[in-house]
Amino acid sequence: MVNEQEKQNESDEYTLGRDYVASASDGFDISDAQYPPASWYGSKTTLSTLDIFKPLPEELVGKYDVVHLRFFMTVAKDSDVGLALRNLEKMLKPGGHLQWVERDWLSKFPKTASETDNAHLQITAFLHKWFNEADLPTHFTSASLNVLAHQHENPLPMYRKPWNEDNLIGMQAFGHKIADQGEREWFRRMHRRCVEEVARGWYNAGFEIVVVVGRKGVEG
Repeated sequence: MVNEQEKQNESDEYTLGRDYVASASDGFDISDAQYPPASWYGSKTTLSTLDIFKPLPEELVGKYDVVHLRFFMTVAKDSDVGLALRNLEKMLKPGGHLQWVERDWLSKFPKTASETDNAHLQITAFLHKWFNEADLPTHFTSASLNVLAHQHENPLPMYRKPWNEDNLIGMQAFGHKIADQGEREWFRRMHRRCVEEVARGWYNAGFEIVVVVGRKGVEG
C-alpha cells in the first residue's frame, strides 16, 4: 500500500527523472585526454575543453541553469578558487544554481607533521597551506552566490578506498603546480611514498564529502 505522501514522492521522482532525461548537459575538462568513449553518453551530452582559470568564452556566459563541480580542490589553490567561482557564476543564468562537491580530506589530518611521520601525514600537512574545503561557502559569497546548503556526508564504505586512490591522482596533478623546485621534488618523493603506503593497504577511513549549493541572483 502506498500512502499519499509516498505517491507524491514517487511523482516528484518521476518528474525529476523525466526532466533530467529531457535536459541537455555539457561537460568540460582542461584536456580531452581522459574523455570516456562517446558510446558511454547520449547525444544530448557534449564534452569540450575549458580552462576555468582563464577568461570565460562569451558563448558560455549566462548559458546554464545548473553547474556542477566535483573534486576540484586538488588542482586549485585557495587563491585560484575565487577566480574559478567568478567564472562559474558567470556561466549561470539568473536564478541558476551551482553545486560543488568536494572530499573533505584535510580536516582529518593535523596541520603539522614531522619527518618521522608517515607520508600521508607529511603531505597533507603541506597541503593545508594551499587550500581548505571549509572555506568554500565564503568563496561562494565572495562570488555573489547565495549559499543555500553546506552539508557533510559520509560516503559509503565501498567508496572510501577507491576514492583515496583517486585522490592520489589529483595530488599528482597538484604537484605539477608547485613553483618552488625544492618543494616540488619533495612533494614528488612524498607522493611516491603515499602510493607505496596505499599499496600496503593504507587509506583514510574518516574523510567526508562536502556539498555546497549556491544560487545566482535573479537579477543576474
